[in-house]
Amino acid sequence: MLQLPRFAAVFLCILKVYSISAPISLLKNPSPLHQNLTYRPDVDGLRALAVLLVVLFHAFPNWAHGGFIGVDIFFVISGFLITSIILKDLSVSSFSFIWFYSKRIIRIFPALILVLLSSILLGWFLLYPAEYQLLGKHIISAVGFFSNFTYLGEAGYFDSRAIEKPLLHLWSLAIEEQFYLISPLFLWLVNKTKIRFISLILVLWFLSFALNIYEAYHYPVWDYYSPQSRFWELLTGSFLAHWTISRNSQSNSLTPTRSIAANAISIFGLILLAVGVIVTYAHSRFPGWLALLPVLGAACIILAGPKAYINRFFLSNRVMVGLGLISYPLYLWHWILLSFAQIWGPIFIEQKIILLLVSLLLSCLAYFFVEKPLRAHFSVQKKALTLAFCMAIILGVGCLLNQNGFEQRQINQINTYEASAQDGGDGGQLEKGCGLSDSGLSNFFYGCLQDRREGVKFAIIGDSHAMSLFPGLVRTSTANNRWLAIFGPGGPQNLRPYLSNTRSNVSAKDSLYTDKAVEQISQNPNIQVVLLTFSSNSLLPSIANASEQDQQEAYKGFNGIIKKFISSNKKVVLLIDNPHLAQPQDCYHRQIGLATLDQFNKINPECTISIGKFQEIQERYRKVLHDLAEAHSRDVFVFDATPYLCSAEEGICSYKKDGRRMYLYSDHLSDYAAGRVGEPLNQYLIGLTRGK
Repeated sequence: MLQLPRFAAVFLCILKVYSISAPISLLKNPSPLHQNLTYRPDVDGLRALAVLLVVLFHAFPNWAHGGFIGVDIFFVISGFLITSIILKDLSVSSFSFIWFYSKRIIRIFPALILVLLSSILLGWFLLYPAEYQLLGKHIISAVGFFSNFTYLGEAGYFDSRAIEKPLLHLWSLAIEEQFYLISPLFLWLVNKTKIRFISLILVLWFLSFALNIYEAYHYPVWDYYSPQSRFWELLTGSFLAHWTISRNSQSNSLTPTRSIAANAISIFGLILLAVGVIVTYAHSRFPGWLALLPVLGAACIILAGPKAYINRFFLSNRVMVGLGLISYPLYLWHWILLSFAQIWGPIFIEQKIILLLVSLLLSCLAYFFVEKPLRAHFSVQKKALTLAFCMAIILGVGCLLNQNGFEQRQINQINTYEASAQDGGDGGQLEKGCGLSDSGLSNFFYGCLQDRREGVKFAIIGDSHAMSLFPGLVRTSTANNRWLAIFGPGGPQNLRPYLSNTRSNVSAKDSLYTDKAVEQISQNPNIQVVLLTFSSNSLLPSIANASEQDQQEAYKGFNGIIKKFISSNKKVVLLIDNPHLAQPQDCYHRQIGLATLDQFNKINPECTISIGKFQEIQERYRKVLHDLAEAHSRDVFVFDATPYLCSAEEGICSYKKDGRRMYLYSDHLSDYAAGRVGEPLNQYLIGLTRGK
C-alpha cells in the first residue's frame, strides 16, 4: 500500500526539476501580474492564529490539546493564495511554470535551508549514531518533499516519540509542496481544455473528503499523512480563490454585500476554530469529520473579507500581521528547538518559554535578513537555481549521514549511562521458531522465538513487556532449562490477557493471536511451566481505580488462559508487572561536554516512586493475580519482581539502580533490568519443576 505513494512522491519531485529546467520555448513568458493581487492583511493575521495554535500545542500539549488544527488552517490559506496567483495569470494568458516554481523556491527554500543546516549541526552534538543516521534519512525526505510518506512508513508501536524527531513537522510542508507540484499543471490543463473548473474542483473535493472519512476509520495513520486524504483542505482554498476571481471582487474576497452578513460569517468561522481547539485531542480520529471545523472555520473567515470586524480589528492588527509574516520560519524553527531540547533531556515550562522566544528571534532574523531580500523581483531564476544548488548540497549531506552515524563524536564517548541499559541481550542464542505444532503459523505471530540450545522447558507468552523481559531470561537460563516465547506488542498482532468469549467487555476478535498462542504452547509436550507476562494496563485498565466489575472481568479473562494450560498439565506463573514511571528520556540529560548543560539535573518527579505508593496503586491488580493463584493453588503461582527492580534500602522504585538504566523505553525493562529479574525467576521456575 505504501509503494505507490512513495513512487508518486519521487515522480512529483522529478516533475519539479523538469519544470524548473524546461526550455523557455515550452513555456510562456513570466508576468508580474500576480504581484498586484489585493493584499489581505487579515489573511496574514489568520496565518498568525494558525502558527500560534501549533506552537502552543507543541510546547504545552496539555494546555492547547487541539492546537494542531492550525496546520489545517494553513492548508486552506495555501490553497487560496496559490490558486489565486495561478488563476490570475491564466486569466490573462501570462502564466509561466518557470516563474511559478522559481518564486516557490525563493519563498520556501531559504528558511528551510537554515533549519536543515541547524538540525545537522545540533545533531552532531546531541544525537547518537543511529539517531544521526535517521536524521540523514529525514533530511533526504525533507529535501525531496516526501516527508509525509517517510513518517507514514515509520509509524507503529515501536516508533520514537514525535518530539524526538526534529524534522517531523515537515510532513505538512511536504503535502503543500505536493499540491503545488500538481495544481499548476492541473489548472493550466483545465484552462486549455475549457473544462468547467468549479464542477471539477467539487468532484475532486468530495473524492478526497470521502477518502479521508474512509481512512479515518480503517487506516488512521495513512489518513493523517497522505496527500490524497488531505487535498480537500487545500481544495477548499482553491474553491474560494476561483469564486473570488469569478466575481471580480476588488477586495479579493467573498465579502457579502451586507456588512452584517460578513460579520456573522466571520464570527461563525472563529467559533468553528474555537470549537475545533476545544473538542480535538491528539488521540482523536483526525482529520476525519473533525477537520471540517478548522477548514470551514478558516474558509468562513477568508470568505467574510477584510472589512468584517474580526478580520479588520483582530486579524489585521500590527501584532497579528507581523506574526503572520514570520509564521513560516516560526513554524520551522520552534519545533526543531523543542525537539532537540527534549532529546537532550527533560525540559520544563521556563525552558520551553525561552526556546519559544529564541524561535521568535530566529524567525525575525530569517525573515528580515534572508527571506525578504531574496523576494525582490530581479534575477529570480538565478536566485532559484542558487537555492536549489544549496539544497542539493544538503541532500548530499543527508545521504552521507544516512550511511554514517559518525561514532567517533564526543557524545557517543561520554554517555556511559545510556549504554548501561545493555547487558548482552540474548547472547545470540535465539532462533526463529517456537515449537509450533501447526507449521502454517510460522509467520503468524509478531514474535515466535526459542533458544537454540538444549532442553527448552519454559515458555513466556505476553505483550511487549514479555518481549522486553525475554532476552534477560534467555541470558540467565541454565542447561536443560531453556526458553521459547510467543509475544505480540501493541498493534494488529497484539496478544491480550484473555481468550475468546472470556470477557464480556471486549470483542472476541481481539483475542485471535492469544487463542492461537495458548493453543500452540498447550500442545507442546516439552513445556512444563508457562510464564504469563502482560502490562497491568492491558489486564486491568485504570489500575488504581478499578471497580469490582473490572476486577471480575480481568479475573475471568486470565482464568480462561490458565485453565487451558492446567488442562495440558502445565504450571503457570503470573509475573507482577513492573512500575510505570515517567518516560526514561525524561529522567536524565545527555552529556554533551558543555559544563553549563551537563550540570543541569532537574528531571521529571515521576521518575521515582516509593515502594509503598507503587504497591498501593497496584493493589486491585495484585488481588486479581493472587485470587487466581489461590483458586488454582497447586498449579498457579505469582512471582513478584519488585525486590529486584526497586531498592528496599531506599524504599523507592527508580529509573536507575546501582547507577544503571532500568527502563529502555516507556515502561519496558532495559536489557540490564531484564537480567536482574531473569536470574531469580529462572531459579524459581527450576524449583517448581523439581517439585512437580
